[in-house]
Amino acid sequence: MKPQLRIVTGTPAGTVLVYSHHNITIGRHPDSDIVFDAHRDLEVSVRHAAIFKRADHWHVRDMGSRNGTRVNGHKVTADTTLNDTDQIQLGVGGPVIECRLVGDHVPDTERPLAATSSKMRPTPLANPTPVSQREHSTTHRVRAEVAKQTRRLRGVTVGLLIVLTAVVAGFLYINQQQRVAQERELTLLQAEIDSVLQASRATVAALEEEMSELATTLEDSRQEIQALQRQFTDARESGNARQIQMLSLELENALTALAQQQHAASIDFATIARANQRAVAMVFVDFGDGTTETSTAFAVRSDGTMITTRHSVVGPNGDRRASQIGVRFADSRQTFPARVVALSEGPDADVAVIRVDLLREVPTIQGMNERPDTVPVGAPVAVIGFPGGMDSPQRVQQNGVFATASLTVGTLSKNLPGLLQINGYGTHGASGSPILDANGQVIGILNAGEVGSGGRIVYAVPVTVAIELLNSLR
Repeated sequence: MKPQLRIVTGTPAGTVLVYSHHNITIGRHPDSDIVFDAHRDLEVSVRHAAIFKRADHWHVRDMGSRNGTRVNGHKVTADTTLNDTDQIQLGVGGPVIECRLVGDHVPDTERPLAATSSKMRPTPLANPTPVSQREHSTTHRVRAEVAKQTRRLRGVTVGLLIVLTAVVAGFLYINQQQRVAQERELTLLQAEIDSVLQASRATVAALEEEMSELATTLEDSRQEIQALQRQFTDARESGNARQIQMLSLELENALTALAQQQHAASIDFATIARANQRAVAMVFVDFGDGTTETSTAFAVRSDGTMITTRHSVVGPNGDRRASQIGVRFADSRQTFPARVVALSEGPDADVAVIRVDLLREVPTIQGMNERPDTVPVGAPVAVIGFPGGMDSPQRVQQNGVFATASLTVGTLSKNLPGLLQINGYGTHGASGSPILDANGQVIGILNAGEVGSGGRIVYAVPVTVAIELLNSLR
């Protein structure tokens, strides 16, 4: 038997789906098997529930959703067996799914409820290459392509800056002769922009499978330059000198940002992730008042000593106390108890030391850069953590939910004595994530974000604060 699922209420109401595979995911995330609208079905979590087969029976499991899952009106607190005509409700007053058990002869739904891109569901190869060979081949191709495009873009960027300066100066002394020279310069600029865009397209294509986050950032920058290019063309045709000057400066900034992102693409982030990811963990803090917050921590000693942010364990005002702390390392489904060992002092020293008491050693980060002040502005960085906490996509198997860390690539945009500013990504759950330099060493601890930036501008405490706190424990 297999489930025939009819959406009774919710945005896709009336849809009937039949699946044979043994793990059917439900939520607002686009790679779920049953996808609900992210803006209208707000009772549904990003990863809400899963229907899976165990032995000869089908069951439903709540995936830690905010509003809970109910079967025939009863809240699901453990794996619940599904019978014919059972109704599954996602949250109080949320969408309802009716489950009917049909014979294996009933054909499956031809396609998922929401189509997903080829990036999210790649088509398997008939004769797949072994993983180790595939990773080596992909990494080699990415490095070769990035090195080639980076060399070209450096020269192009310098040339564009010179051309843009000439364009701005030319419009300050407009006359007939200068208009002719300006037209030649603008034509050259147009050709150079086309060259930059073509090079960035090739880099994006090479990075799509290996580093999708950075590929997305590069694609966004490329589209921004295209939009400025169209505005620039319109300004040329209208002869608006002031607008051309303004657009020239914007193009200069956009091209500089693209060059920095191209440099970031040359770093072997896959190796950095492999060396540090197992030392990063999701932290669950129960404050004893019915609220539980998630954050990130990373192990610095094999005895279970870990670094996170102070506000994660005592609240933003320092007036809360954790009644329980749980730690789940990346790629693990087991949660271990932890305790607070030390808290930093001072308004800007947002660092805490916690310890997991285990009978075995834990993996640790590759190292800490004791001179983060020497890392230049514009340098590429990596962030490993759990933005979104349990609401972010996690690896689910029949024996539990495995903590799945996210790797985000960005650049260091400010390096101040007590503050690092990163152009990357972070949201709730990411506090405490290690900021890693190109050598895979920690330079800071993510602790805040810029309001209104959509999580794209984040701040970090320099790792020297954590080093001083660790030394005080000795």
